Amino acid sequence: MTRLLVSASIGLFVFVIILTMAALAARSGVMADDAVMLWAGAITAGDGGMPIGVIAAAYPTIPFLASTVIELVAPVGMPGPALLAAGIGGLLASIWYLSLRTVGVPLLAAVATTLLLILHPGLLRPAISGPSEVLFVFFLYLLGRGLYDLRSRTGASEVMSVGLSLAGLAFSHPMGAAIACAAMPFLIFAVRPMLVANSAINVVLTLIFPTVFSAAAFAYVSWVFPGSGWSFLVSPAEGISTWTASFVRGFGGTITGIVAIDVGVAAAYGFALSSPIAVVAMIRVWRRRPLVDPSLVLFATTIAAAVIAVATGLFGDPVAVSAVPPVLAAIVIMRVPDLRTWPGLVLPLLVIGWIGGVIEFAIFDSRIIAQLNAALAPAADPARTDALDLGGTIAARVGVMVDSVNAPAVVVGRGRATGLITPPDENFHLAILMSHVSAPFVAVPDPQSNVGARDQLNKAFPQLFQRGLPGYRLVYQNASWRLFGRE
Repeated sequence: MTRLLVSASIGLFVFVIILTMAALAARSGVMADDAVMLWAGAITAGDGGMPIGVIAAAYPTIPFLASTVIELVAPVGMPGPALLAAGIGGLLASIWYLSLRTVGVPLLAAVATTLLLILHPGLLRPAISGPSEVLFVFFLYLLGRGLYDLRSRTGASEVMSVGLSLAGLAFSHPMGAAIACAAMPFLIFAVRPMLVANSAINVVLTLIFPTVFSAAAFAYVSWVFPGSGWSFLVSPAEGISTWTASFVRGFGGTITGIVAIDVGVAAAYGFALSSPIAVVAMIRVWRRRPLVDPSLVLFATTIAAAVIAVATGLFGDPVAVSAVPPVLAAIVIMRVPDLRTWPGLVLPLLVIGWIGGVIEFAIFDSRIIAQLNAALAPAADPARTDALDLGGTIAARVGVMVDSVNAPAVVVGRGRATGLITPPDENFHLAILMSHVSAPFVAVPDPQSNVGARDQLNKAFPQLFQRGLPGYRLVYQNASWRLFGRE
């Protein structure tokens, strides 16, 4: 009973921390673009403003559907994706604590170990990035545990566990899809040698079957219901180039001259920095292959996935792999009994790994540090904050025409999509097609801004932001947006 109570307390504590971080990130405008788009999409789908075809073909599928369900049942204005991310983070903390206590780690040591792991910089970043990355961490942990079970037993349940974990990764985050692809040639080393000798190909096919079948089914659904189903294969060139430039600066330039290889080197370097306990554990048990092979498979898969993501440009930037080292550290502590014979070694190594995680964070994701600095600077770009403010201003207004696909933060700031006339709405398309607006309100961003240059209303009505429309008057404006209403 005491163990469950402590576990629930840790989970609640982590839940509050992640929820607070997500709220601060949303308020300061540094929340990741993907998280804002997912949040806005979940609000729109929950309010019935999204066609069923778009919902069926949405990607990343698992976090989008889960966030939509939360938006359906939660009170208006509740941050569904943030609640989902915080809930999964708290659940993962509780599971780790119970697992540590199960293998014999003392109470205080288990609490300290759990908090050092779950609050590692590599795992705190997903709190800002939204439920997609938190689910990525969750399925990554299940995959790591499954690999250890697979190496020791390789029964039907172990095979199913690894297969479903790979499928969960593929449909929770684009980098999860990259890991699922990169894992295929390495899975053979996670299986018992006796089974490999009998039928290596059949074993690997069995492991990847859930992922391949799910991907084929998803491709079919995306073809039948055109939506955003292929978004994991669409990596905006601007976003990739921005991340690549920030990575090269953070890594101190290029080493090999090939960015994809440099990213692999950085990922390997990040493992040593932010998970030294995994390195020490592998050295101590190097000759005991069942304890070493699963970690090596996860390590090699992660490096290969990072290289593939940059080399192909199909899975977005690989910054999500910075969450792998602390997850591997948690798995190693639970599965390598030699570490528990040296209880005075674990906590110091975790502290060193926490500090190393900060360094890895600055190298591998220096872009978000720049965003935080910009958010705190007096002259920061107010684009997202202004969009959130506009959403709050129109919370009580009905019939507001706005390009929410281009500016999803408006929907997030408003808290609901009901009452908005957005691109999925037929009236929005008719207004663009007929060059005539009849909505009670219309909101447009400054065409000189990045958001305004892509806005469909600005393209259809080039003078709307400056002069308004006949019969409309300006009812609200901030640094980036103007709202016009019918007189």
